[in-house]
Parts: sequence; C-alpha cells; structure tokens
Amino acid sequence: MKKILFLALSFATINSCNLPSYVFYNPGQTIGVDFTNGKWLLNEIDAPANCTIYLKETSIRDFKIFLGERLNYVTDVSGLLLTQKKIPLNPSKQIIAEIRKGTNYDFFINIKAIEKRNDFGSIDLTPHKMSKEGINSNEVTIEIYDLKNSQIIYTQKVIASVRKQNDNYDVHISKPSRSLIIGAYNKLIKDIKNKSIK
Repeated sequence: MKKILFLALSFATINSCNLPSYVFYNPGQTIGVDFTNGKWLLNEIDAPANCTIYLKETSIRDFKIFLGERLNYVTDVSGLLLTQKKIPLNPSKQIIAEIRKGTNYDFFINIKAIEKRNDFGSIDLTPHKMSKEGINSNEVTIEIYDLKNSQIIYTQKVIASVRKQNDNYDVHISKPSRSLIIGAYNKLIKDIKNKSIK
C-alpha cells in the first residue's frame, strides 16, 4: 500500500513539474575560439542582481581553466580606459577598436543575461480553475572580441524557458529565473569548451 501511495505521489509531482528548455539562438556559430595565445579581459557581468556574483565567480573560474593567468577581470585591473561600463552586444568595429585602445588587451569577453518574462514563481499554488498558461523566459549571451582585428570571433545566445500549461493540477513546480540563467550559461560554456582550441 505504501509503495502504491509513493508511486502515485511521485507521478503527480513529476506531472506537475514544468521542465525547462534551452535553445541555441545562433546555430551558425560552428567554430569555437583559439585560447592558446594573447591577453584576455573579462568584462563586468551584466545580469539580474540575484545571479551577478555567481556568474562572475563561475565565469572567471571557467575561463581560467582555458587561459590561466592570461585572463583578468575588468574591475581587478587598474589603469583601464573604457568609455562605457556596459559594452553593447554586437558592437561596431569602432567600439571594439576603442576597447583595444583603452585596455591594450588582445581579446575581450562580454557576458550578458536578461530576464525576458517571469509569469509565475518556482512554486505556483494557483487552483487549476483559476490558473492561466504562462512562460518564464531568460537569455544569456557570450560574445568574444578579437581586439587587434576589431572583430567578433564568437557570439552565441541560449534562451532558457519554462512553460506552465493550463491543466488540472493545483501545484506547479518550475525552475526559478536564476536557475534558468545559470542553466543557459552552462550550456554556453559547454559549447565553447567543445568547439575551442585550448
């Protein structure tokens, strides 16, 4: 009897879970990066406040695996002359050239995370008769610039989302926005690791 009750509860819990999806936005990015030379600068992480510190620490750790002491985080280096703190995605050649002039680095890593929609929380207890469909959607982009040649050498975005269906369940469990962002970042790092020369 206990086994049957346990299985029934497990089945109900699994069915009430909203599973996330992770979609790569730029399938044309088929090659990675050559990490074997040059000085690399990681820009300040541009992300929602609840995951900025985690993404900063994790990205420094991950890129140091590829680069060792040739990687620096922008706020740890004195004397840099960056005209803007937040470098836009897909910057012009002029902006990339300005980064080169202001930093004297060879490569620049730009990471941006955005919370696009947040229709429901990680645990939604709305009765099914009053429940509506919804979506939580976040995106993370990593871009890498070759500063000497003023060009973007890697650009990839992962959109992480989870949908809540209008069904007969009164409880829905979903990954929170922070977890979706971290999951998207992990997909991007795996993509870089699999495609790059280290």
